[in-house]
Amino acid sequence: MVNVSPSRYPSGVGRRRLVFLGTVQGVGFRPAVYRVATSLGLSGFVQNRRSEVVAEIQGKESDVAAFLGKLRELLPAAARLEGVRESAVTPHRDGSGFTIRESVADRFAFPPIPPDLPMCDECRGELLNPLDRRYLYPFITCTQCGPRYSIVERTPFDRENTSMRPFEQCPDCLKEFSDPRDRRFHSQTNSCPRCGPRLLCVDAAGSRLDGDPVQRAISALESGSIVALQGIGGFHLAADPSSARAMDRLRRAKERERKPFALMARDLVEAESLCILNQEDRELLRGAESPIVIAPRRAGAPPWLCRVSDTETLGLMLPYTPLHALLFLHPPRAVSYRHLVMTSGNRASEPIITDPLEARRRLADVADVFLVHNRRIAFRTDDSVVRTGRASGTFLLRRSRGYVPRLIRLSSEVRGVVLGLGGDLKSAPTLARGRDVHLCPFNGDLDEPETLAQFDTTIEQTLALYGVVPDLIVRDMHPLYRSSMWALGDRPRQLARGRPVRGVAVQHHFAHALSVMAEHGLEETLALSFDGTGYGTDGTIWGGEFLHATRKGFTRLGSFAPFGLPGGEAAVLNPARIAFSILAPFGTRGVPGVSIGQEKMLLAMLEKQVNCPVTTSLGRIFDAAAAILGLVEKVSYEGEGPIRLEGRALRAHLAGSESLSAGHASGLLPFLSPASDERQFVVDSRPLLAHLLERRSSSDVGELALLFHRCVARASLEGARRMREATGVRRVALCGGVFQNLLLRDLLIPLLKECDFEVLLNKQVPPGDGGLSVGQVWFQEE
Repeated sequence: MVNVSPSRYPSGVGRRRLVFLGTVQGVGFRPAVYRVATSLGLSGFVQNRRSEVVAEIQGKESDVAAFLGKLRELLPAAARLEGVRESAVTPHRDGSGFTIRESVADRFAFPPIPPDLPMCDECRGELLNPLDRRYLYPFITCTQCGPRYSIVERTPFDRENTSMRPFEQCPDCLKEFSDPRDRRFHSQTNSCPRCGPRLLCVDAAGSRLDGDPVQRAISALESGSIVALQGIGGFHLAADPSSARAMDRLRRAKERERKPFALMARDLVEAESLCILNQEDRELLRGAESPIVIAPRRAGAPPWLCRVSDTETLGLMLPYTPLHALLFLHPPRAVSYRHLVMTSGNRASEPIITDPLEARRRLADVADVFLVHNRRIAFRTDDSVVRTGRASGTFLLRRSRGYVPRLIRLSSEVRGVVLGLGGDLKSAPTLARGRDVHLCPFNGDLDEPETLAQFDTTIEQTLALYGVVPDLIVRDMHPLYRSSMWALGDRPRQLARGRPVRGVAVQHHFAHALSVMAEHGLEETLALSFDGTGYGTDGTIWGGEFLHATRKGFTRLGSFAPFGLPGGEAAVLNPARIAFSILAPFGTRGVPGVSIGQEKMLLAMLEKQVNCPVTTSLGRIFDAAAAILGLVEKVSYEGEGPIRLEGRALRAHLAGSESLSAGHASGLLPFLSPASDERQFVVDSRPLLAHLLERRSSSDVGELALLFHRCVARASLEGARRMREATGVRRVALCGGVFQNLLLRDLLIPLLKECDFEVLLNKQVPPGDGGLSVGQVWFQEE
């Protein structure tokens, strides 16, 4: 977006005004403008506004014309220049010198606050240089790295508006801050051991442990203890994964019987020793977002790794803060471990903890040592999680640190200020105004009171940060969702300062489709909206939906065939019940995990429809397949069955196993016509699951798992074809939590493209419930 007005003056001097949009605050952008302007001999100024950076440059017309191109070449690595509005203004007669002016606030749009940034290479070199005055200083930063979003209290992003305000710069730091030639020129987080935050190591009772805090923490980790570590956006619980005692204790305390832990590797070499990484994985691990990357485990991995993850994949990240680096590299002696479990510092299902006192109160029976600091965390952010696919590229499973609060730009404006609440799982509200969308960081599941309280706090903080109140609140249709009940209570009116706030409910799977439409600026699309659970317009549980969607509404053209969930939540936790329920009309018996006595009970429940909610969920069909193949008996975490099923299938796929899938993929998911329904078709999962049950004892489990994935991909393609025939629309969105499955994406996308479909995916938000609220704010009322 560049609008250029010619500026030619008889004197040969020109002056231009440039308005920069994007991530241009807190990333060294103004110093870069200063350096380029002064190198060209230009006069003028640069200034932070609340939502943009404004500069005026004056000098010889040739130098003024060269400015923008040179600036683009020298942009700071963390800056994202999304647009420039450029116009000519009258030159100043007394124009001399170039200055960085005091920031001013405006109310034009959401201010582009930068995400927290990983330590840069220059700071890493200084951190480990014994001759540098910041040697081993765990809070070393510059304009290119360090905390941003997690410390901001108000906008624009200036030191006095952050939790760095109490730390007054010493003369040496102030000199750097004021020197245009210095890397820390106008670095709002600048500090040193003399004037900056301090690190402290205490035990669970709060008693200070003598000696170097980092060394005490390292000694604790080496001895098999658990360390609660205060990071940029909250606490981590760290442990040496080779210590069986530490890992067993951590699993008990976190109530994570089998759910994998994230692992921090000392460097990329160590990461590659554990996982098969592609180039995109490597770039993500070392990049500005520095997320957890989910990658396939290598064969022959060390035996202790099974205590971290017993699936086919592993979540890896690299040290992204100075403190993390010191835990692996602190002199004078070599650290014995090369990897650390680094999991969120919280109790099961609760939000990540940010306050040292709260950490000791809630984690005293978990951690032996607490490594804390006195820089307040204003906004909590957990680690982001991503995967990379051959056909679909990078996609987010959890959007938080490194990505939040990067704004999502819409193609057209929403009406007023819109607040989308998302659902109850993977809660992450969204605030939208104009074309700007702020998706809040991952919050957790709203079942726990602490997480629900944090949901409320996040909304209140975000509204205050941007200085707005909502005009419209969009919620999920489920009447018993905690987010829905919040929307229908008194809290919205309180946050709106007594003003009436309109509310609207949007169907769950429609919102998933809308989230893709919002990212791509679409008014209409077909959608494969597949997940585990969503409240349908008919009061049943949907989850395998073929939709034709516009911004104003949708038509349900097809779905997977409905089946019962005997026992409701009990079936979700014991997926053999789901498999039995689907196969019961076939008269099938012998489902693994279902005894003869249980068969009678389940049949009675199904026949009498007692506590047996009806669903079309593809996620639950994945659960059933995993149970049939003996991959999961009792679910200990969300998605366990599908994760294991995908892992075995992916291994078979990478090994080139095609013997079963090539010959049997077609026909095992037949299309039926519903007896009386608005849908045009339903996909019958019974033949496929019956086939898996029949072949499970004579065929390789991995090949059967791959067959299942291929069948789902082919049925999805056929459903898309039928929708295209009915509507004439050739664009199809893949959305919902099932599309966190990398193998399904990589199997389906080429099939759709070969059949001349335009395939659309979530890019900036997760395809699951973590992106639901973005779709909600894109909904357009009649």
